[in-house]
Amino acid sequence: MKLSDMVSYSFNALQYRKLRSWLTVLGIVVGIATIVILIGLVQGLKDDITEELQGFGANTIVISPRSVTTAAPSSFIPTKGKLYMNDYERVKRIGSIEYITPIIMGRTYADYRDEELTVSIYGAYPVLFDQTPESTELESGRKLTDADRKSAVIGNNIAHELFDDELQVSSKLYLSGEKFTVVGVMEKTGSSFTSFDDAVFIPFDEAETMFRDSLAEDEISAIRITVKEGEDPEEVADEMEIILLSAHRVSEDEKDFTIVTSAFINEQLESITGVLTIFMGAIAGIALIVGGVGISNTMFMSILERTKEIGTIKAIGATQSDIERMFLVESSLIGLVGGLAGLAIAFVLILIIDFSGLVPATFIPWVAFGALAFSVMIGIIAGVFPARQAARLDPIEALRYE
Repeated sequence: MKLSDMVSYSFNALQYRKLRSWLTVLGIVVGIATIVILIGLVQGLKDDITEELQGFGANTIVISPRSVTTAAPSSFIPTKGKLYMNDYERVKRIGSIEYITPIIMGRTYADYRDEELTVSIYGAYPVLFDQTPESTELESGRKLTDADRKSAVIGNNIAHELFDDELQVSSKLYLSGEKFTVVGVMEKTGSSFTSFDDAVFIPFDEAETMFRDSLAEDEISAIRITVKEGEDPEEVADEMEIILLSAHRVSEDEKDFTIVTSAFINEQLESITGVLTIFMGAIAGIALIVGGVGISNTMFMSILERTKEIGTIKAIGATQSDIERMFLVESSLIGLVGGLAGLAIAFVLILIIDFSGLVPATFIPWVAFGALAFSVMIGIIAGVFPARQAARLDPIEALRYE
């Protein structure tokens, strides 16, 4: 029996039992669509974070207390280990550094025209604006300078959204009861890894005074470094680690500080998204296996209903292998049709999800191809036992079957 004849016969058999066939296909559709969508969501999230991390800078290094686990300003309050200006002085002697600044971060009350709210404060040297040019572009005004006193550069949300009245360059903003003059308003950066939309930048000395009651003498929240072009940030980070381990008199296992580079962040990201991909793929795989069980059940039922038909086909010369291949083609067609329909649905849903902007999602061609191949394989595997049972039917007994 030719393959084309088998395919035609299988299509006719599926069309004859439309409801059961489509219900079986539906199980494969759900499994395939789930696999492609879930993995697409993980990949979309990874791509989005990777894009946002470009603002961090490939040549950037951040040193912070060991207890710090997030980038939120309020989290830079260590429960173990602290950084001091002495650490900054030691690190800045490294010749591979282009820019370096100590940073003091915290939260305080901001008052503007009888409105009060809590804002994030970044106290740093003006060189910070050269270190983060993509995240600190100005909408109006200017950046901080070494000569500034009681001056502030504010994030876009603070200027335009958080207060009823908008702030502009030369507006007076009270921070911890002290009057600051707004000298610059930053452009909106959105919800990125290095977003400063809700931040206020002030001179480092002003931040030291503002948070003197919550910080030890000469204590700082972090050190931000930009390595010169052509230098390896990982090698520079290793050199800094040796210096700070010696200064803090701790071993590597007892390290009370963290050195973060773009490579370190990417490693953590790969680890997290890798686990998510496996976990979600496993969930979707279970759904697909359930669909395979449905195919097997459908094929067994089909054999019972077509026993006489099988006997007739064998009586006119079809071999055991012909019958077996015929039913394998039918089960694989269920997997193929379900896979194609699942991919179509997944593609449309991913477009809708991505267009909505709520969650990043991407359609990955190699995942789609792999999922389709897997669905066909599930169909073949699910049809093996029913096909063998059909092939072993005795034609005389089959023709007598009622």
